[in-house]
Amino acid sequence: MTISRRKVLKAGLVGGGMAMLPFGLVKNAWAAQGKTLTRYNVLSAEGQKMLEIYADAVKKMMAKDPKDPLSWTFQWYTHAMPKERPKAETIEKIYGPASSPNKELAKAMWWTCEPHASKNSDAFLPWHRMYVLYFEQIIRAVSGRPDFTLPYWDYTGPYSASGNNYSVMPKQFLLEKDPLWSSLYRPDRNPGSNAGKPVVDWGDPLDLSCMKWPNYSDKGTVAGFCSNINGNPHGALHDNVGNQIGMGQVPWAGNDPIFWLHHANIDRIWASWNKSGGKNPNDSAFLNETWVFADGAGKGVKVKVGEVLDTTTLAYPYIYAEYAERPADSLPFPSAQKSFQLRAASAAPGASAKAIALGGKATSVVLQAPVASNASKSFGAQLKALPSSSVYALSFDAIGASDEPGNSYLVYLGLPAGAAPTPEYLVGGISMFGVGLQGMHGGHHATSTRVSFLVGERIQTLLAAGGLETAPAVTLVPNGEPRPGSAPTIGSITLQSL
Repeated sequence: MTISRRKVLKAGLVGGGMAMLPFGLVKNAWAAQGKTLTRYNVLSAEGQKMLEIYADAVKKMMAKDPKDPLSWTFQWYTHAMPKERPKAETIEKIYGPASSPNKELAKAMWWTCEPHASKNSDAFLPWHRMYVLYFEQIIRAVSGRPDFTLPYWDYTGPYSASGNNYSVMPKQFLLEKDPLWSSLYRPDRNPGSNAGKPVVDWGDPLDLSCMKWPNYSDKGTVAGFCSNINGNPHGALHDNVGNQIGMGQVPWAGNDPIFWLHHANIDRIWASWNKSGGKNPNDSAFLNETWVFADGAGKGVKVKVGEVLDTTTLAYPYIYAEYAERPADSLPFPSAQKSFQLRAASAAPGASAKAIALGGKATSVVLQAPVASNASKSFGAQLKALPSSSVYALSFDAIGASDEPGNSYLVYLGLPAGAAPTPEYLVGGISMFGVGLQGMHGGHHATSTRVSFLVGERIQTLLAAGGLETAPAVTLVPNGEPRPGSAPTIGSITLQSL
């Protein structure tokens, strides 16, 4: 992906007046073309040096006119915009009625975050890779440091030998009054985040379960790697750090400087999954999808998904100092070609399916097994008849809301009726980040998500305990109150085997 050979975006391809976009590109002066740079863990010595460059550049970007593509506001609005600031009206207010290259660039760039600006869930990872890649070039330009790389926050890491919990926000983001580091502080976070406490203490678990999945895309109602990483750790970290006018809400998230270290880590996990053998989609619809971003010179570039799938082959390539390893119980990649078989669901086949309403109290749903030839056997007996190597997936499809709920739900499988939730029944968490009605280009559309959990160990434990005479119950316990009027729901819950 070299800017020097990027095709000029033709007029009329993205909105009106695109002929005025500044796509006459110049040679980059903010990175050495062809030289592979390294992104470092923010807690490392190298990462700390990069963080100092970052903090100074953020301060300078915040002082720039919002009309400038290199400004903090321009970059924030590229991700999403608060509903109180509609895109078309905000652009007219900032730029005035006259046309200008930067005004047309704002029209092409602002509020284009995937999948929140459309319903293409597979675009989540490549869009954010592009966003971070060009933001990194802007930091190089603003700082005058062509060697700058964005550090990543590895919040899924273990406790270190010194007892430091990796899920504590880096201390430089907590210093409101510091002359240098204050640019990284934001008051709109969960209080514990800014108090330097581990964000997992009150929020969802943060882990690498997404890497267990062998397929990038969803298969039926079973979520693949891309959808699952979108939920955890991506959405979970947003929920754990932010509030409803901060990292915890899509329109505000890009205003927090920790956003970029978070997404550098999400990008690292994707690169790690690829490095382990995970394959990205190769269909033309995926490879040819394009978006517009501003480079380090403030010029617009049109970027295609197929150009950014390998970080080592970019014109300005990068690697990570450390890559994540797949969990030991990950599914082997060849299994991506097999199909899951339905074992139980929240609504029996043929029944009138209703969305499952969630709220501020625990919701329990008893799954139902479909009618089968061996229906005389108990549910547990049917499962015991399956191969001992069977894989079980618990999937939640069409997770939706009328507005972004701002909370999350912990998921328990097989919890006895009336029993208090305990860790041995916990199988994961459902982030509601990005779920609901999202503003976009002056209009709105409802976004929904899908997540799946591998629950074979939990199923085997329930079978060994003599349970599962009938299909198990799924209990969803809210972590925080949903936003009033958000009305979160789940379209269906399925238990499937492979």
